[in-house]
Amino acid sequence: MGYWEVPCQLCGVSFNINRIRSKWEPRSAAFGAGCERAWVDGRNFMKDEEDEEEQAQYLDQGEECSSETGCCMVFREADGATLLPKPLLYEDDPENGIRADDPDYEYRSGSDDEPLEYDSGACDGEDLDDEDVIMDLEEDTDEPEWTFKVSGPDHPEYDTEFLPLSTKLGDQIWTPNDDGTRTMNQEAYMKSRCFEHIAGPGCRNREGYLGRNISVEEMRGCHTVQCLIMKNPDWEPRGDDLEFERESQFHLTGVTESMPSSGYGLKFAPIRHGIDNIQAQSESFFNPGPEELAQTGLPFHPTCFELFIQASKRYMNNKVDIDGLVHIRDTSCLQQIDFPVIHNEHVDAGKEQCWIHNVGHEYLVANPIFVPSFKPIVEAAVSTEASFSVQNSPFESRNRTIATARSQDPFLALPIEIILSIIKDLGSTDIATMRLSSRAFTHLPISVWHRLVIKELPWLYEAWSSDPTPYYWATVIARDLHKEKESHNKWERDMEEQILVILEDMPEVHAEWLHSRPKWTWPDLPDRQEVLDLSPVKLGYHTTNWYSLYRGITVNWKQLKGLQNRERIWDAVLQVVGAIREHRGGRRYEYELVM
Repeated sequence: MGYWEVPCQLCGVSFNINRIRSKWEPRSAAFGAGCERAWVDGRNFMKDEEDEEEQAQYLDQGEECSSETGCCMVFREADGATLLPKPLLYEDDPENGIRADDPDYEYRSGSDDEPLEYDSGACDGEDLDDEDVIMDLEEDTDEPEWTFKVSGPDHPEYDTEFLPLSTKLGDQIWTPNDDGTRTMNQEAYMKSRCFEHIAGPGCRNREGYLGRNISVEEMRGCHTVQCLIMKNPDWEPRGDDLEFERESQFHLTGVTESMPSSGYGLKFAPIRHGIDNIQAQSESFFNPGPEELAQTGLPFHPTCFELFIQASKRYMNNKVDIDGLVHIRDTSCLQQIDFPVIHNEHVDAGKEQCWIHNVGHEYLVANPIFVPSFKPIVEAAVSTEASFSVQNSPFESRNRTIATARSQDPFLALPIEIILSIIKDLGSTDIATMRLSSRAFTHLPISVWHRLVIKELPWLYEAWSSDPTPYYWATVIARDLHKEKESHNKWERDMEEQILVILEDMPEVHAEWLHSRPKWTWPDLPDRQEVLDLSPVKLGYHTTNWYSLYRGITVNWKQLKGLQNRERIWDAVLQVVGAIREHRGGRRYEYELVM
């Protein structure tokens, strides 16, 4: 069926999100589709081989970046043989390999079974530059074989050499054949993929969100995938199972940092309940049979699922109904109907075969739970002073002028109880108008803004949830867990080899060695600690300056992309919860919280 992207079941956004960095950002700030070493291509070099009329058409459509947009490229040597299998040589290397008097070479005899540090198998094809040298070790010669060390610098984290977009590849990607067909030059194509696009002020590239518009920290977790999957017949509880998993027909998988094409081949870390290498689907165009559907994961961002948990607890009597969630997905697939969520227009604008990264829609991929710019607003709103009270006014007192004292403002004669009764059902806009029209409404108590937060910002569950602490899988870094998985597997293999050696060579100490053998130590995860430092905290009614919190959010709303996304996803999960309630025979909830 070709390539298609599987979106998050809850928020509707693709997991395959790219980011295009600016000149001043490090290489790690560019990424794509969950791959740590991915980046957006510098440009489409294949267009160089099209005729002038076709090239002019691209320019007329205004979709191409150029020198006028300030964009450029950098050349990035790929690791290993992932993109361009070339040796890493430097300008001062001699034309014919290593000099005979080079003190850094190491002799390797022809009978040495160990592989050369850089052998001919690592080189394939022509050089990148005229000065690069590939040592041909496959020639028949009586000369001893040599290896060499690269003493040049590591790949830079920050680039200083930027290439114009007009830079030519130097090789033809397509070679015409006599029969009218074309043959791809794989080496030239791989070389073209080693150029990275660098966004300028007027960048038009929609293959990734622009670095100047959203930070790496804000996008954290946009690639992370977790699934719900049906329990196997031999399923047994684990210590890390959540309560709703134990009571359900389904359970959570581990996490992964990328969504493969068409949802096939998801590999998780850790492997929970033996589930790994599965398929995941969320769209109704997926047309499976019931048996296949039972083994198909329901995919989501863990942060989106955290919002589903919070909404479920609030509107479903503290119950997280994952059976109902999967049932709705299954019904949509089997009956070929839409999943019962209407996403906003920005989500619809991004949905194509490959996700469209539209400028101005960056908030769609901002982490809705761990929001860097929200933390200082919360810290400023929480008070530890003994004199603080939510019955106090958040504003400084001002002496009344003679004109005000003599005015005929009828509200000035009313007691505070009547004033509060007047505004108890008013929204923030109307209250602001009342404060401008009468000084009787100047010094309203801080508690008034608590009501406004609850009513106008219902997705701010820190203000009402009994437990805003995110579930564990929303706090992890998928990439770190996969690295841990690989390291732990290697450590286990090494231990098994040591056990066999000791059992064979020193059987008398085997039992004692097993008793005192080294234990696996889980590494520290500084990136996860950064996430935990941004965790939502419960806001106490009596210790929070609700006016300060409300104002901090509304004034800085454009910068709070994570909260913008939370508001959007909250609306989506409320629709899901409503559909689950309807499926269970209950009525749909009221949107306004009752405190």
